[in-house]
Amino acid sequence: MSTTEASTHRICPLCGGGGRRTAFPFATRFNGREFSYVACAQCSCVYVDPVPDAETFSRMYAKAHYHDAHYADADQAAYLDSARMLRGLLPPGARVLDYGCGTGAFLQAVRTVGLEPFGVEFDHEAAQAASRRSQCEVQTVDAFWAGQASGFDAIHLGDVLEHLPDPGAVLRQLLARLRPGGVLFAEGPLEVNPSPVYWCATVFGWAKRLARPGFMASHPPTHLYRANGRQQLAFFHRVEPRLALRHWELYETGWPYARGGRMQRTIAGAAVAFSGLRRSLFGNRFRGLFLFDPARQVQPAAVAEPIEEVQRA
Repeated sequence: MSTTEASTHRICPLCGGGGRRTAFPFATRFNGREFSYVACAQCSCVYVDPVPDAETFSRMYAKAHYHDAHYADADQAAYLDSARMLRGLLPPGARVLDYGCGTGAFLQAVRTVGLEPFGVEFDHEAAQAASRRSQCEVQTVDAFWAGQASGFDAIHLGDVLEHLPDPGAVLRQLLARLRPGGVLFAEGPLEVNPSPVYWCATVFGWAKRLARPGFMASHPPTHLYRANGRQQLAFFHRVEPRLALRHWELYETGWPYARGGRMQRTIAGAAVAFSGLRRSLFGNRFRGLFLFDPARQVQPAAVAEPIEEVQRA
């Protein structure tokens, strides 16, 4: 491989590192293009290369193909649980930006607990549907960045960061619209975190690759990186050290095996049980609540704080 070819590779979206190796789930072909999954040589985060182009993004996130297909039957109780956690750090009527609001379920939950929601969504049709559901303003991504909406008391990123080509840049831009002392609430998947589901999926994936070397998957590359708990927490510290952690938890849902056959459901049940034994290590999802203090003095050692210590903070 020439130097010119190597320089065109995407850098790791979590740590900014270079160097890579082939990683599960290897590759997929979507919209006439091939996308590879590679692991960062520095932090081991798995990410997609190359980043999909604008036309592919539009096709992946069209309302009918994405939101209606994956979130039509989502459990509202989970959104209410998250909204109540956020409400515990905010006064009544606080303004909450839900960036990547999807169907508007979290916006609806935010209003239910007495906060004032404001949504942003990629697809225009999805934004309109979310606005109707939540009875609040929802803008497209383009309209939001072209406008002046700011001074939010909280920003929520629910299952969003893994979809962004440059999650660090977007997070910095969003924090510029958060008031000093405001809350960042991020939650999402941990697809390479210790879990029986992850272990089994990886073993089955490698076995299939050995048995069928030429096999190519055909799923859309919606998740542009796959992280574990330690990598994800380190990302927040790296992007903005002035974020003071107030809550960090890992938990397990058994996805996607929880909806599979008998064997897959058994593995999913084992994954949930493992998570219950040690939530600071096992789990396929995270929740993080941070206070943004622009005047905060940061000690370099705080960036490397272990998850076990953060969990107890």
